[in-house]
Amino acid sequence: MTRRWWRAPTVAVWLAVERFAHARGALPATFLWNLAQGSVVPGPVELMFAPLAIAEPKRAWSLASAATLGSVLGGCVAYWIGVTAFATVGAKLLALLGVSDAQITESIALMSKHGWWFILGSTLTPISTKVVAIGAGAAGVPLPVFVLSLAAGRVARFALGAVLVQGGRGVIDRWRERVTRR
Repeated sequence: MTRRWWRAPTVAVWLAVERFAHARGALPATFLWNLAQGSVVPGPVELMFAPLAIAEPKRAWSLASAATLGSVLGGCVAYWIGVTAFATVGAKLLALLGVSDAQITESIALMSKHGWWFILGSTLTPISTKVVAIGAGAAGVPLPVFVLSLAAGRVARFALGAVLVQGGRGVIDRWRERVTRR
């Protein structure tokens, strides 16, 4: 076995991602992934955005926009779940897990007071934005405050990704040439 056993599978994956990045379906797929991920589906928000933006750096900003819009709308779905289902389902599940009513009340009070910090922080860190969005809905964080905090964090996160991809275009191009060389 040669030292470059990884070359053929890497080239095949890279070329497949590039084909998809150039396709018309890349933007809707990025939007839909972030909509689903922002609401109920677990997974990283960059799952679609990062590989497609790296494969097609010219589309990094449009992909970032689609990812941001999908993520914010998905967060609104999670917020709505918190508003409508926390009292009937969420509180009962937490009680089954051993969380007391006093702990729930304390957490809701904290979210009500400092919710926008939690929301903004969750968009920029590995903390689950879905959980925070559901908590914000349950705590009654005003919808405009929620949306502005969520949007600010997601814009910052995806804009940083687009800037990094744009700034690293030369490195990406050299890597692509080296790896895809036969």
